[in-house]
Order: sequence, then structure tokens, then C-alpha cells
Amino acid sequence: MIHLNEVHKSFTVKDRKTRSSKCIDAVRGISLTVKPGEIYGLLGPNGAGKSTTLRMIASLMDPDSGSIEVCGQDTKQKPEAVRSCLGYLSTDMGVYTRFTPRELLRLFGEFQDVDPLVAERRGLHLLDKLQLSDFADVKMDGFSSGQKQKVSIARALLHDPKVVIFDEPTTGLDVLTAKTVLDLLRIMREEGRTVIVSTHVMPMVEDICDRVGIIFDGKLHGDAPPREILQSRRAKTLDEVFFQLAAESEGAN
Repeated sequence: MIHLNEVHKSFTVKDRKTRSSKCIDAVRGISLTVKPGEIYGLLGPNGAGKSTTLRMIASLMDPDSGSIEVCGQDTKQKPEAVRSCLGYLSTDMGVYTRFTPRELLRLFGEFQDVDPLVAERRGLHLLDKLQLSDFADVKMDGFSSGQKQKVSIARALLHDPKVVIFDEPTTGLDVLTAKTVLDLLRIMREEGRTVIVSTHVMPMVEDICDRVGIIFDGKLHGDAPPREILQSRRAKTLDEVFFQLAAESEGAN
């Protein structure tokens, strides 16, 4: 389970021209809960606070105030325990192209204290699910972006995490391969895992997510099943909801 309670995070940035500093409130009082066996869609435009929230959940960044618990562990007090039960796929986590997928997964198995034989078995099983088993022993320097994304997904799931955070999981994937990833997400839900997915592909969100939260200006909107959000906003698609929130944000400013 994932639980956020009144989480705040701000950053101090310096203007390059004036050299003056200012404080930016990236996350402003976000509270949400994601239960086992649930896929939660966390959405938001660039700069809205979405990636900051995901990094805090993954214990890569501490909140200024409020609390975050993952698998019953506080992310500030027990970050290592949190990371041991969490798989995180980030848009900026590349692969080491001088390795083969088998070599990379074996290495990350060692990092995560997974038995080598177990890591080998899990790694090959995941590559097979992602239709990449034929390339298990091929150096990744010639891989397409989609193939590298598949390896990153396998790496994130190698230690059999109870909680999974996927940030833009279908980036660089063709339609058929993207469907494979979505099927994998559904399997993880059936297995009782807690899943957060962040994406800009709105039809995908409406298709697989049990609940959706939209971050705008550091605040959470929605936090309900997609159909309920559409009904409450009198919108036909989540794209329309985004436009409404953008207009409200501009009006407030």
C-alpha cells in the first residue's frame, strides 16, 4: 500500500539573470492512498509536481512536511526498507549498453540481494513476457529505444516488488509492444500488487486505471475512478479535464 498525508515539497531556485533566489512550491498538501490490487493513474503536465511526487514515494527525495508510507514503512525513516519492496521505472533511467540484458539483470540482482539463480530465472521470465528473450545475450548498444525500455521494465520488476511505480512505461514502444506492457500491468493488479502509472496517453489511463489523480500547480484533483471524474467535470475525455484545469489555473493567476 502507498499512503501520502499532506505532503509538501518546495525548491529554492536562482534566476540566472538577476541572480536572485525564489522558492517554488512543487507539491502543496497532497494526500492519497493506493491499495493492493489497484492501478492508480497519477497525471499532470510538465512542472506540475508529478515527478517530484513519484520520486518522494520512491524515497529518492524527502518531503518537507507530511508523511509517506510504502508497505507500512515511512520513506524518511526507513528508505532502504521502502526500496526493497518497490520497483521504480523512471523516464531518466537508462541502460548500460555495453551489457546484454542477461548481464544487466544479473548485476541488478546482486545490487538487490536477489539469489543469482532466482535473479536469472526471474530475469528470463520477464524478458519472455516482454517478448525480448531472443535478445537476452545481445549487447544493447544496437537496441532500439523500445527494446531498452523493455529491459528497464524487467530491471524494475526483477526483485518481485509489492509496489510498482511506472513513469511513462510505454514511451518508445510500438502499439503491439505497448499492449504487452499494459497486459503486464493488469497481471500485476491481479497478483495484488500496488501500482502507480504516470503517462500522457489518456486512452490508456481510462482503459486500465482503477482511480486517477491529476496534479496541477502542486495540488491533487480528482482522486476517483476515471468515469466519476469525467461525470463530475461533464467531460468526454481526460484531455478535456486537463484543459479545464489549465483554464482554471490561468484564471486563478
